[in-house]
Amino acid sequence: MIKKLLDRFRRDRGLHKATARIDFYANDLVYPSILWHRSQDPQNDAIPLVVHLYAQVLYELAELNKVQVARQLMEFVEQVRQRLTVPGEEPARRLRLPLGQLQYCTEPPMAPAVRTYQAEFYQLQGDQCRLDFRGSLGKEELYLPGAFLALLQFCLDDLGDEPLRNLVQGLGRLHLYYRCRRDFWEGSSLNTGPAFALGTEELRPEEVK
Repeated sequence: MIKKLLDRFRRDRGLHKATARIDFYANDLVYPSILWHRSQDPQNDAIPLVVHLYAQVLYELAELNKVQVARQLMEFVEQVRQRLTVPGEEPARRLRLPLGQLQYCTEPPMAPAVRTYQAEFYQLQGDQCRLDFRGSLGKEELYLPGAFLALLQFCLDDLGDEPLRNLVQGLGRLHLYYRCRRDFWEGSSLNTGPAFALGTEELRPEEVK
């Protein structure tokens, strides 16, 4: 009986595909990483992971009454998207994102991290995904956007051209969903927003603003 319950619990949790971790260190150093647990295609699996984490960061900022910070992050990400999709330029352009006072690291510093954001990424049945997110408290208006942008920089450096183009498209579709259908601070949008971003559904004409 206990074994059956444990097996069902594991199935309900889904396939644990990856752990995304963004560590902050003294002197405003930041180091992002993705540890893949069970993935046959990490390049393409990074796309839903990043889209879900982006939605989570925007939602967390709204929950902390930092809606304006969330909107500023969206505006910046949209600018990055546009620079990555200049017509006629192939492959996708690679950028070095400005992170303000934060300094991006390609290798983890020797000292222990002073702040961490971590996301456990699960694949559920029917191509659905779930993200379990946790992080340090304090100065979220700096560190939450910084955490996402550091992970985005990691993807700019690591992803191949086609996965990067698909990620850029997914981020754009998420912006479209938030602009035309449901705002990022609504709890249900944590699932419906990324599902739209990663799918092929089109907005109805009356929804387009």
